Amino acid sequence: MVLAIMALATAIILPNGGRLMDQTIAQAVFFEFQRDVLQLRREANRSGEAITILSTGEEPTGASERTLALREGWSYVLTPALTIDDAGACAPGRAVLTRSGAPIMRLRVEGADCRFTRYLPTPPGRR
Repeated sequence: MVLAIMALATAIILPNGGRLMDQTIAQAVFFEFQRDVLQLRREANRSGEAITILSTGEEPTGASERTLALREGWSYVLTPALTIDDAGACAPGRAVLTRSGAPIMRLRVEGADCRFTRYLPTPPGRR
């Protein structure tokens, strides 16, 4: 009887534990992404030079273009490339954090403070 209860508890907890771990890692990647963007914002403000953050896989062509390094298997796509002006203000834009090519988190930045917020896209055909 005890073994049956333990087996049932394990069958319930393990899948939920794996999902919880995935959500925790996704949140950590988001916080690291946000931290790196804010560090570049401070750098732009201190140096007085604009910085453009490119999507993962794009090659910077100038000193003002940067990419961010995320954890192994994670990447991001910015639409458009995120521009931080010489005063440290961000232009509006969107980002998608992906793990192994699958979109995990959709983000947008709307204010000059460069803080990303999570959002759910509107399904096609709805307003």
